[in-house]
Amino acid sequence: MDVLEKGTEVPSLKLKAKDGRELDPARTQGPLVLCFFHPVVLASRHVVGYLRRLPAMAPDVPVWFVSTARPEETEVYTGGYLDGFPVVEDGCTALKAFGGGFVPATYLLVDGKVEVAFTGFHKLALNRLGARVAELAGKRANDLVTEMDNKGEYELAEPAPCGS
Repeated sequence: MDVLEKGTEVPSLKLKAKDGRELDPARTQGPLVLCFFHPVVLASRHVVGYLRRLPAMAPDVPVWFVSTARPEETEVYTGGYLDGFPVVEDGCTALKAFGGGFVPATYLLVDGKVEVAFTGFHKLALNRLGARVAELAGKRANDLVTEMDNKGEYELAEPAPCGS
């Protein structure tokens, strides 16, 4: 599966977003959504797009995006698309610390432990993640990916082109 298993403690590492925010996922209290992505991987683009909907449902649950692309590639893709979200550039080291090598890789972390983890774009997995995030936040859940979105059920993850 190429992700940390449920219940696994998250590795301690320092993530620094382009906007200066810092995070150590192992020391975070409460829920945190962490998404490793690469801008040229179609499944990554889908997952990033749907995770952008989470704050409307659970505004107090942070969503961090970690790019495995070079900073200039990340900037071209994210531009104003991820305004307000922390975006970490050069995330290959972090992805490897999580034992991964494929993107997208999406995690729901709660108090420094993995609760949900999956790779690729999976409609059902994203909707289950959204429902769990809403539950943890004490909010009403809505599907992140609806029938109106006219998306397939899944897109496979691809090897992260780290170092390319």
